[in-house]
Amino acid sequence: MRYKTCAIATTAATLASLALAAGASAHGTLNLYGKNAFANKTGTLTLTIPHGCGSEGAPTTKIVMRLGSAWQAAKPKAVAGWKSSVKRAANGQRRLTWTATAGGLPNADQGDFPITVRWPKKAGIYNTPTAQYCGSKLMDWKDPFNAAADGDLSYPAIYPVPRVRVHAAASRAPSAVAG
Repeated sequence: MRYKTCAIATTAATLASLALAAGASAHGTLNLYGKNAFANKTGTLTLTIPHGCGSEGAPTTKIVMRLGSAWQAAKPKAVAGWKSSVKRAANGQRRLTWTATAGGLPNADQGDFPITVRWPKKAGIYNTPTAQYCGSKLMDWKDPFNAAADGDLSYPAIYPVPRVRVHAAASRAPSAVAG
């Protein structure tokens, strides 16, 4: 009986660790670096890629971020070793693409991809579905969850779809409590 209980506990622990490893293997974060996003204003949104595509150790070679039609403008800033482009569809959606020009982002390294944006006109939480490619391997972050990046909080790394909170333009209250 002891052997059976031990085997069940070991199996449960192994399955739990595999589930956590799978969930943590693909993610991107959005950072505002202490500055809240205000509706209809300009700002910088930074996509951070914390690592490559998993256990194979392959470098990140391409990143694609999709912004809905509510976004008024988006222009990737220059990143050394990457070529960027923006394509705007007839429906107003934007597709931002970064392609590595020199080996990509090593699996163990982190990279920032800043974007100058004009935030949407309305306050709300906006998804930014993002795909990371390591050669032919795709990590596609598009599943919705409930937290969002804000001035003081990066999007939690365990959730797949990067999101950002845009505040009403008149709402300039501090985002942190002092004292």
